[in-house]
Parts: sequence; structure tokens; C-alpha cells
Amino acid sequence: MKVPFYNAYVGSASGVFKGVYAVHKSNIFVKNIDGLKNATNKNPITSMSWCDGAEDEIMIGYGSQLVKIYNVQAKTFTFSDDKKFGEGPMVGVSKFKGLLMSAVESGIVRMWRENDVDVVTIESGGHLDRMRHKDGVIATGGKENDLKLWDVHTGGKKLFAAKNVRHDELELRVPIWVTDIAFIPDSKKVAVTTKHGHVRVYDPSTPMRRPVVNVQVPEQALTCIAYSYKDHHVIVGSGTGQMNLVDLRSKGLVMNKYKGFVGGIKSVGCSLSEPYIISVSLDRHFRIHHLLTKELVFKEYMQSKLTCVLVKSNFDLTPENYNSDEDLVSDKEEKEESAGEEETVHPTLNLNTGATTEKRIKSSSSPKKKHKS
Repeated sequence: MKVPFYNAYVGSASGVFKGVYAVHKSNIFVKNIDGLKNATNKNPITSMSWCDGAEDEIMIGYGSQLVKIYNVQAKTFTFSDDKKFGEGPMVGVSKFKGLLMSAVESGIVRMWRENDVDVVTIESGGHLDRMRHKDGVIATGGKENDLKLWDVHTGGKKLFAAKNVRHDELELRVPIWVTDIAFIPDSKKVAVTTKHGHVRVYDPSTPMRRPVVNVQVPEQALTCIAYSYKDHHVIVGSGTGQMNLVDLRSKGLVMNKYKGFVGGIKSVGCSLSEPYIISVSLDRHFRIHHLLTKELVFKEYMQSKLTCVLVKSNFDLTPENYNSDEDLVSDKEEKEESAGEEETVHPTLNLNTGATTEKRIKSSSSPKKKHKS
């Protein structure tokens, strides 16, 4: 089977970059695109994102601070850069109008171009767990480093800095640990997950620096978040293998719970055109859940320890109709074979009715090859 384009991509702890083409509940095609020859646990893929908001290029960040760009249409890598800055692995990569952005665990965000000009660095203020970007706005957050928004157009000017929630009922300070970030479409709102089980929504368009929505998933250390097919709802995953649908309207509400996980969930992605949730976890499985019915639609063992997943916005399990090069070649060969065959007519008499029918037999004009015994 020749695949036209993959509808999901996964990265592994050994640095292997895989393309996934899922078309049916029981039909999936997986290919190692890069990294199998040089696979090592010392250089995991730690972050992936679409470039420029489109889905033609993928920017990949590694634990060694290596950055690569993969062209989906050409099916080849077009850029690679391993210039180190700060300390720790990549926690976020992105590209916006030719400007490359990457962030490392020590808290530094770097903006530069492929020819190394106009390099700008941003000090985020502490440890980083995640950096995300959308439409010229960079969002950062980590351990004791609450959500901050930065403007790409002004060279990294701070747009927003979140303020911690009030003390709890025992008048104790609530610790800060942002683990993942998601932008809410068609608004300026930003949602985050925390290591202490909180899902929070911030609205920079208002004077409020504290979250406008603050809901907690009990006894869960949340690790990832993705905006879902259902409006005003996000999918969150935890380190204990629990995945939930969270309603962000009003005061927030934890809803559906999706089962089938054995290890902690590392990354989630959602189709925006169909109700599907795609996830990867520490048990090395690639899973597809139905958002509305909670059904585990598909599960595939990937052999590698999976770290992140990137999903096309129009992800669907409906097979695509296409003609691959292999199909065209086979059709051409069939036509040439049929053209080289001669048709022989043999009259046949029906003994019961006395009618005569013609039986047509195709025979090749070229002599048959004899096989040596």
C-alpha cells in the first residue's frame, strides 16, 4: 500500500519519527520516517508543532536541542540546526513567517531565522515545561513559573503574566506547576494544565490576571491538554493514565472519562473536523478514542517509547480515494498484457437444445517460456 499523506505523526524517546496513516478501525499504516539508524535514548523527541499555522511542515525539537523541519508534501527534511543555548531539552518549537522559535527547560526562549540573523532571546523567569505559539503570541509555563504571553512582533515584549490563585481553605499557598498549554480558537483565551490536577483558563483581554475558569481533576497529575472537536471543551491526560473531557464554560466541569490506558499519557491531539481523540502513552501504544461515545476505536503497539503526537486538524478514519503510482503502473501493465493477447473462438454445441454457442479464449501471442526442471 502506498500512502498519499499521513494523518498523524508521533515522536519517540529514542528519537524515531513515525508517520501514521489510520483509515479504519482495523487498518493502520505506520512508517519510520527518520531516526531508526541513529536511534538512541540520549536524544528523544520532546516537542513537535505545525509551522506557520499550516500543516505543510512539521518542526521537531529533540532532547539534545537539535531542531529539524520536515516537509509533509515533499516527504523530506528541509532544515536542521543543533546550536545549543541554555540548558536542558527542548520544551517547545514553532515557526512563524520564517521566524523560528524554540525553548529549553532552563527557561530561555530563542527566536531566530535560518541564516542566524535577528537572534532574540527571552528570559521566561524560571523552569519551563512547555512553550506554545499561535498567531505571533508565545505562551510559556513551568514549575513555579506561571503562564506568560510574549509578543513575537515586538521582539518578545511581555503581553500577560498570570497571577497565582488565592490561598486554599487552610490559607496555604497553592503551588504553581504548568505542564501544558492550549490556545482557545476564535478568542484570546489560553488554557493550561498543572501537575496538581488543575485546568485553568486565562483571558488576557480582561484586566483579570487570575484564571477565569479553575477546575480540578481530583488526585491526578495532569501532563497534557488539547482543544477538542466539541466547542469550549478540552481533553486532558494525566501521569497515571487517566484521560478526561473538561467543559470550560461557566465554572468548568470534568466530564467523560476515557479508559484503556496502562501507562501515563504523554501527549494528546484532537481532530477538529471529527470527534476523535488521538493519544500516546508510556505503555508504547497509539490510541484513538471517540470523543462522544468514549469508545476505544483503535489501539496499536508502536514498539518505541512514545513521547508526543501531532494530528492533522481534519483527521478522519474514512479511507481516502486516490491513485498511487503503483496503481497506475499496474493498470498500464494490465492494458499492455491484454493488448498482446489473441482471442480464439471455439464453437460449442449444446446437446439438449441443439443451439451453438461461442466460447472465447484469450491466448498470448508470445510463446510460453519453458521452465527448466
